[in-house]
Amino acid sequence: MKKIIQVCSLLSLLFLFTAVSASAQSTLGVDVEVPFAFNIAGHSYDSGNYILKVTKFGTVSGTLSIRDPKTDELQIVLLNANGDESADGIKLVFDTIDGRRFLTKIRTPDRTFALGRSKAEKDAAKTRDAARSETSSIGSGADPF
Repeated sequence: MKKIIQVCSLLSLLFLFTAVSASAQSTLGVDVEVPFAFNIAGHSYDSGNYILKVTKFGTVSGTLSIRDPKTDELQIVLLNANGDESADGIKLVFDTIDGRRFLTKIRTPDRTFALGRSKAEKDAAKTRDAARSETSSIGSGADPF
């Protein structure tokens, strides 16, 4: 009898852990047509069709998998939950810096995720912000020197 209770308890715990881990991780997938060249985490992509999968881990993180069907190349990027509003489907948000487009956010029905910035993206943003700052100080009549 003691053996039966131990086996039932073990099976109950196994079922519970399986249910918790299945609910903590969910995946959304979509095929997207991007009409322009873009960059994600230091990798450049041409315009075209891509397969995106967003895997959510709990409420604060996830991963983005982007697959190029032409070359079957796969890139996986970490995501951080963001406080922005969510969307009806998967929506991609791009930032343009020096004529180059960078994927910065992914909006899903549950939440919005932000992508980490690559070194090239950070450098380009610093250059852009410095140029804006210099232009605004020159235009305001202040002496930038």
